[in-house]
Amino acid sequence: MPIRDLAAHPARYVTIAELAEYWAVSRQQIYKRIESGALEAIQLGSRLYRVRTTVALEYERQASVGPNSQSRTERLPRTIGIQRVLRRSRP
Repeated sequence: MPIRDLAAHPARYVTIAELAEYWAVSRQQIYKRIESGALEAIQLGSRLYRVRTTVALEYERQASVGPNSQSRTERLPRTIGIQRVLRRSRP
C-alpha cells in the first residue's frame, strides 16, 4: 500500500520499499541510514526490515526528506552539459 501521508498512515510499521518510494530515494539509501544508526528499524529476518511509522515521521522532520522537500531537479543547475577536456598527445 503506497504511503500518501506519513503522519496519517494507518499502519504502525512501514517497509523499506514504501519509505523509499515515499521519500523518492533508493532502498539502498534507506538501508544506509539504518546501518549508520540514523534511522531505527526492526529486523525480522536476514533481509526483512520494518520501520515504525512514528520513527520514520520523526526522521523525516529532522532530515528534511519527503514529498515537501526540495526535489532533485530544483537543486540541479539550469543547464547541464558535459565538459570534455581534450588532451593532445605530446610528441
